Amino acid sequence: MFSNLFNFASESGIHVSLKAEPITHIGPLTVTNSMIYGTVCIVLLFIILIIAARKITFKPGKSAFGGAVEYLVEFVINLMQGPFGSRKKAVKFAPYFATFFIFILFNNLMGLLPVVGPAIEFGGNPIFRPFTADLNGTIALSVIAIIMVQILSIKEQGVGGHLKHYFSDKPWNPINFFIGILEVFGELTRITSLSLRLFLNTAVGEILIAVFTSMIAPNGRTPVAVIPIFLFEMLVAGIQAYVFTILAATYLGISIAHADHGEEHNVPHAPDAPKTKVEAVARS
Repeated sequence: MFSNLFNFASESGIHVSLKAEPITHIGPLTVTNSMIYGTVCIVLLFIILIIAARKITFKPGKSAFGGAVEYLVEFVINLMQGPFGSRKKAVKFAPYFATFFIFILFNNLMGLLPVVGPAIEFGGNPIFRPFTADLNGTIALSVIAIIMVQILSIKEQGVGGHLKHYFSDKPWNPINFFIGILEVFGELTRITSLSLRLFLNTAVGEILIAVFTSMIAPNGRTPVAVIPIFLFEMLVAGIQAYVFTILAATYLGISIAHADHGEEHNVPHAPDAPKTKVEAVARS
């Protein structure tokens, strides 16, 4: 399937590349078009969120722009309640996971603009390439997400509690030790799954848009043909941001589940609460 798509693209003169192209060099560092695009997205997103923060108010008649960003953050908080099991923890960890959600969503949607891709070139290479359409970019996001999960888990339950997640409370038991090693190895496979899922969905979307944009009709190119693909890619952009965020949050939720379980069982009874049905009848 992919070979036929690439053959059609090459025969039609469509620029198709599965890797980021170099634009310039800063010393030993090679600056690629995905790095430039990612930097531009971060700067724009930073400016947008600062403006939105200033417009958010508790007074009636608040701005639609500030309200939209506020709704987006509330959506992420509600999303986090599932993996963490409580709104308190969802609010606590929302800033970390909302960063991933908003950045991936913004990056994917900005990638649909006409200026992204072969429209603007430098040295024969497009200047802008979606950050998530670069495997190096998605691997970087995945590594940061998994490291963040480990750090937050340690902060939440300490080093000992975090290790119990992998090796239980009897790590020197051969079976527990073997299972723990598999769990640690599983963290590495999570990096692979997160990065490949995000990269492939974005890269294939870029290829489909390029192909459908260049379809030939009697009167020349037909950009109308790409409208259904654009709408589909907008949906995929939200789904990919959702999936990446919910998976990363689930990894943290599973990691700190032992600490949460212990807290639930250590909650003291209210001093005047009846402990048996006999006491309840006697008090009534």
